[in-house]
Amino acid sequence: MVLIYVNDIAIAEKGISGIVMFKHNLSKNFEITNMDKLKFILGILVTQGCPNHLIYLNQFIHITQVLARFGILDTKPISIPLLVKYGLSTLQSLSSI
Repeated sequence: MVLIYVNDIAIAEKGISGIVMFKHNLSKNFEITNMDKLKFILGILVTQGCPNHLIYLNQFIHITQVLARFGILDTKPISIPLLVKYGLSTLQSLSSI
């Protein structure tokens, strides 16, 4: 799996040999820099768990920035803000009040 965003590339593969071959072929046409293990991309903190080989994604920083931008950092979280059976319409938005 290859994730490309502007000039950042993240590569995921079951075995290291596929990653090495991909990077080798890529370096034939482009100047690349090996940054080792992925730690942060697209506002997502990436943590690789050993020995279970799980990957954890955390958007805490991005979520905090969004809450700050809208002035709602002090709100209290809830597990489910609205049941699926309820719907919202544009008549309920702040601009229509």
